[in-house]
Amino acid sequence: MIQWSKKFTVLAVGSVLSLGAMEAIAHKEGDFILRVGAAHVSPNDNSSNVLGTDDGVTVDSATGLGFSGTWMLSDRWGLEVLAALPFEHDIKGTGSLSGLPIGSTKHLPPTVSFQYYPEIEGDVFNPYFGLGVNYTLFMDETASPELKTALGSSDVKLSLDNSVGLAGQIGADWKVGDDWFINAGLWYVDIDTEADVIVDGATATTVNVDIDPWVAMLGFAWRF
Repeated sequence: MIQWSKKFTVLAVGSVLSLGAMEAIAHKEGDFILRVGAAHVSPNDNSSNVLGTDDGVTVDSATGLGFSGTWMLSDRWGLEVLAALPFEHDIKGTGSLSGLPIGSTKHLPPTVSFQYYPEIEGDVFNPYFGLGVNYTLFMDETASPELKTALGSSDVKLSLDNSVGLAGQIGADWKVGDDWFINAGLWYVDIDTEADVIVDGATATTVNVDIDPWVAMLGFAWRF
């Protein structure tokens, strides 16, 4: 009788410990995770020639407010939608156009990704990996006064095509409360566009621009 009692006690303790291990999972099926933070976009850019054989354009970095929402499809898989307030980038010439301000543009980078959350002992540090599709919407393109002077016309416009490409990410949540986390994330986004320089209503040149930025975000996450 005593032996059976000991066995029952061992099984009971083992069940409690197993349940505790299951409860240690930070994010569970059905959870919604909102992440908000400062997002920095750093282009890894390259372009075709603009006017000659030794010129091109480059896109400056930009920082803004980023946010994402993840719905946990299971304890290990999530579906994330990434968004942000519009980022504004200055566009400058390179090569023989070095130092010439070309203009500026704003963009929105909505991205949908499937995320994988590996099993990690404990619930304080929770990494994840994602792969998805990005749609970049360009808007408010503006030609600089310097470009207008260089082209000899006051009627100069820039037009950038929207872009669709793949996006990969890594990130992690550090638990600081029952449903509060510090979050850090890094994305690599495939963004390719064609930029038209329009002078007096006619397209003077079209420049292929590979922006392909790294996007880093640091902020907070809330689980609901």
